[in-house]
Amino acid sequence: MKKLERSRESCVIGGVCGGLGEYFNIDPVIFRIAVVVLALTKGIGVIAYVIAWIAVPRRAEGAIADTTPPKSHLVKFLPGIALILVGIVFLLEDFFYWFCWSHLWPLIVIVVGAVMIFAAVQKREEKEVSERREG
Repeated sequence: MKKLERSRESCVIGGVCGGLGEYFNIDPVIFRIAVVVLALTKGIGVIAYVIAWIAVPRRAEGAIADTTPPKSHLVKFLPGIALILVGIVFLLEDFFYWFCWSHLWPLIVIVVGAVMIFAAVQKREEKEVSERREG
């Protein structure tokens, strides 16, 4: 099973973009450019990179990256979708005086956290069901 880990081979600062590139089978330079662009627009790229640096584990010494393609074809589009959403947020902030990024990002963090918890619970339930069938 493919696992998101910080890269040791394609590492410039912390290996986050290299790990994302290996995970999504995309050139890590695309992620590096996205981080720089987001860093120049209100510093979001720096914050996101530091959070990923802390949250994503580093690949073990001597371990080889899993290069199997992701299960879903949608996974290839996630970086592009994320950049489009960030662009929409910045456009909304410029065109609508009532829209404020500082009110939206906590909501995004809450939603991402809820999705992660839901995915973990669902994975655990699937594992228990498969164990019951085997045993």
